[in-house]
Amino acid sequence: MLKNLWRQTAVRHALIIFVVLRLFLTFWAMAAQLASPVPDEPRESRRPYLDQPILNDGAAGLLLGPWQRFDALHYTRIAAQGYAHEEDSVFPPLYPLLMRTLGGLFGGSHAAHLAAGIFISNAALLGLLILLHRVGSAVLGAEHASRLLVYFALFPSAFFLFAPYTESLFLLLTLGSLWLAFKYHKFEWAGALGLLAALTRLTGWVLVVPLAYHFWQRHLGQGKWKIDPIGGWNVRLLGKATAVLLPGFGLLLFMGYRAWLGLPPLSNMYAEYWFQRTGFPGTDLLGALPGMFGQGTGRSGEFTLWFDFFVTMLLLATTIVAFFRWRQQPGWGLYAAMLLLFMLLPTSEFKPLYSFSRYALAFFPTFFLLAIWGSNGKIHRLILYPSLLLYLYFSAQFFIWGWVA
Repeated sequence: MLKNLWRQTAVRHALIIFVVLRLFLTFWAMAAQLASPVPDEPRESRRPYLDQPILNDGAAGLLLGPWQRFDALHYTRIAAQGYAHEEDSVFPPLYPLLMRTLGGLFGGSHAAHLAAGIFISNAALLGLLILLHRVGSAVLGAEHASRLLVYFALFPSAFFLFAPYTESLFLLLTLGSLWLAFKYHKFEWAGALGLLAALTRLTGWVLVVPLAYHFWQRHLGQGKWKIDPIGGWNVRLLGKATAVLLPGFGLLLFMGYRAWLGLPPLSNMYAEYWFQRTGFPGTDLLGALPGMFGQGTGRSGEFTLWFDFFVTMLLLATTIVAFFRWRQQPGWGLYAAMLLLFMLLPTSEFKPLYSFSRYALAFFPTFFLLAIWGSNGKIHRLILYPSLLLYLYFSAQFFIWGWVA
């Protein structure tokens, strides 16, 4: 059985990339911390451990300590205490619930929850790479699929896929949902995965739009704008129609749960703790310009702000191109457009374009296009070499408590 799995190109290529990067990041994290040791004490403004133990000794310090950063600490705190701290309540519950369940089997300590998160993310990443290769082979052609995996896995912020963050799990659920709908027309299963995606990250609700459009195109449209399918409605078709709305229900479920707990609205939490408010889409693009030239506040002059701005432009351009490239399958473009719209809604003078380079990992059509363009040798090098250098730089920054995304 293992030999048969190894013969599958998607499994083989995904496993090689996963193992190589997993081992590399382990030793790279050690090297980064040897070159720039992390102080043993927390510092709220730069090293907020959120009153949780600092893992800096022994095997836990070597293997878990470098990943004990930023959002990971919110997830471990939710796993241990639920939403006892209101600022944690912007994070949907599925990922920390899985951490709590798995970590509880090993004592439920902070280290156990963190290790559980790393295991969940890494297992999801391996599944994601296998699925992405198969989707890439079908959408782009087998000759582009391996290059797609390399560009995706070495994107400058892709080391987050190994971290105890929601990235890998969310992307696996999201890509699985889209592919089940687009390729196999399994709307019930697509909706169920979309529901789980929305309970993993707030942006999961955007799956409603591409799923609903594909359902209309498959069962209702017939080339015209109408809602009556050929042969009329039946129980099974009603079930499919309901299923495509499940990602939106996931968001409503989370918001209802927060209200039941008596927590403040999400908008209040983002304004108070993340300095973000909902504004006109794209306001942050203009707001980032002064800071890029050292004239703003907050992230003024930061290299990461320049990179986030570049990434945003890349996402805008590739989302437009995706609509034209896959005219017969506009679901990919719709997904990217809705995701980008949701990301551009928040505005912040202090933190413009917050974490855009990390959120870019969810834009599968962008990586599809890069894989196609990379068939040209010069473009391939233009994509790969800067990505690899930035991957090294950003991951090292993350390991020593430098803000990346």
